Formats: sequence, structure tokens, C-alpha cells
Amino acid sequence: MAEGDAVHRNAVRIATALGDAPLAGAAAPNPRSPLRLQAERLRSLAGRRLERAEAHGKHLFLRFEGGLTLHGHQGVSGTWHVFGHGAEGRRPLQGAWVVLTTATATAAEFGGSRLALRTEAELRADPRLRSLGPDLLAPEFTPERGVAALRAAEPTRELGEALLDQRLIAGIGNVYKAEGCFGARVSPWRRLSELSDDELGSVVAETVSLMRAGLAGERGQRAVYRRSGRHCPRCGGRIRSRGQGDSNRITYWCPRCQR
Repeated sequence: MAEGDAVHRNAVRIATALGDAPLAGAAAPNPRSPLRLQAERLRSLAGRRLERAEAHGKHLFLRFEGGLTLHGHQGVSGTWHVFGHGAEGRRPLQGAWVVLTTATATAAEFGGSRLALRTEAELRADPRLRSLGPDLLAPEFTPERGVAALRAAEPTRELGEALLDQRLIAGIGNVYKAEGCFGARVSPWRRLSELSDDELGSVVAETVSLMRAGLAGERGQRAVYRRSGRHCPRCGGRIRSRGQGDSNRITYWCPRCQR
């Protein structure tokens, strides 16, 4: 699943490619695209300019002139492909859920868990969007704000599960959950009530640092994620993995050096 840094990168890529040029076309070639149910709204994008592209957590917002916003959530399989005029995309556009074109560029999304053209009023009324926690990559975000958000959760929840709750902090996925806890030397299995503010702050700060590096394209080698059974790069112990929480997302950690 695309995590917050990938969604923020997509916002920058799309805004850079489309610029302030009017859209030459907006289409939903794939018969399974949810935008097929909004054909009139989609056609109305032609001639409009992209005012800004934004991300909040794992949600992408492409805001066009006239008050329409293309709101998407990539989920597990969604990907955005952006390329210049005359270049060939990596996938045939017939399979895209949406294709946005200007005279010089094309931006196309394939797959995803959510895609809709919405008015500002519809966005404000969406209970899922209203419930999102602070975006970990927002300029105003601080580790202290992250600690406060986690303290608002049920204290018996395990740290790893709480970090994935987008209602607490938006943008963290399974990769950064594992790597952030590892970097801070804190076990993802400890309950929030067992952790000090300093420990929670260390996890949040480490996760922010890793995600900002990812946003800058500096994603390093994974220390524990998908490395179950291998040696820990820090202490040499064996990395373990098992499902966690109601969603049973796989958690990776080193029992020897994460306490």
C-alpha cells in the first residue's frame, strides 16, 4: 500500500507535469473505473487548470478550477504514471482509471481503492476525511503533536496497531511502522500505557525522519521489514514477524534490541 511519502511525491510529480496549463482532456478508459459513474463531471474538467495538488496521509487531492477536486486513495494496487508528450507510458492507457492530459504531459492512475470527483462541500461532509489525524509530513507536524495524538487512543492498544490508525496520525503504513519502531529501539508490541512520552516521541521522530527521507527519494535499505528470519543489522538477533491487530497486518521486529 502506498504510504504517505509516496502520495506526497505523486502530488508533486502531477503538479509539476500538468503545471498551470488547461486540461486538453480527462477520461476514464477502464470500464471498471469508478469515474465512469461521473462521466459528466469528468468531461467538465476539459479546459480547467489544476490549481494545486495536495496530500493528507494516504489521500491525494487534485484541485481544479471551478471547485472540483479529484480525490483518490491508492490502496494496495493503485499507481500514478506521469510522462511528457511524445513519451510512452509503462502501461497501456486503456487500463487506466483516469487519464489527465495537457498539451505537454499525461498523468494517469491505474487501480486504487478510491477515486471520485467531488465538490468542496462533498469533501467536507466525508466522515472518513473529517476523522483523519494530523499528516506526519505536514510542515507544522511535530513529534509532540504525534505523542498527543497517540495518547488520545485507548491506552491498552499496542503501539504497532495504533501507528497504523489513520485517525490518530495520517500517513504511516506497514513499512514505516516497522522501521520507525526499530529505529527507536521500541517494541511494536508494547501497549501505549506502558510507554513513556519520551519513548513515543522517539518512535514518532524516527518515523518522520524516515518518511521525509523517502519523500526526498532517499529511501534506504530496510532493516526489519520483510526480513523475518534474517539477522538484525544492529544486534545480530533473529528478526521475527507475525500478524498484529484486528486487521492482522504483519509486524516485523527484533525481540533482542527492541524493548
